[in-house]
Amino acid sequence: MKTNTSTKNIARLFFACILILNLTGCLALVVGGVAETALVLGDRRPVSIVTLDRGIQLEADALISKQFQDNVNVNVNVFNQKVLLTGEATTQELKEQIQKTLSPIKNIKSIVNEVQIGIPSSTSSRLSDSSLFTLVKTKLITTTDVPGNSIKITVEAGSVYLMGITTELEAKAAATVASKSSSNINQVVKLFDIITEEEKNKLVNVSTATDGSKP
Repeated sequence: MKTNTSTKNIARLFFACILILNLTGCLALVVGGVAETALVLGDRRPVSIVTLDRGIQLEADALISKQFQDNVNVNVNVFNQKVLLTGEATTQELKEQIQKTLSPIKNIKSIVNEVQIGIPSSTSSRLSDSSLFTLVKTKLITTTDVPGNSIKITVEAGSVYLMGITTELEAKAAATVASKSSSNINQVVKLFDIITEEEKNKLVNVSTATDGSKP
């Protein structure tokens, strides 16, 4: 019990540092959509999967930049080999082409294409998304029984997308907390990978054993 409390306090302190960096402009945010890189502390993904996810994102970003250049404004976020695409494309054809271009990337399990048809979002819209991101992340990281550090948040045009490895109860709780974070949130989209309570306990036990903490 002391270990869990200590871990949560460390997580809160770590996130506070992240927020400070964010406010000073030292933490990069995705242009046209605000997203976080899931924090290693408390992340339920194996390190190998975290590495795969990073590789997928880098390759996807490079392909979009090379093949579509300024014709689209698309943000790529990856969690547990699931790819989320948000942003804008001027035509339905371009939206579909983006997904076809990324589909052959090795190690992708699924692609969720939430790209909207339209012009790139305005600066004011991006600032609003940044503010919503901070509100949602703060609420999740400080809410009991919600694995805030294992949830990846993306905010695009007032829509909040939640990715992570959670139980059904955790997923519902996280979505509820996110939706109540601000009246400016249009919708909360759950993209969780659901696990059982038994699987969660195994992950927690592995994490506790790895960090060398003692009861």
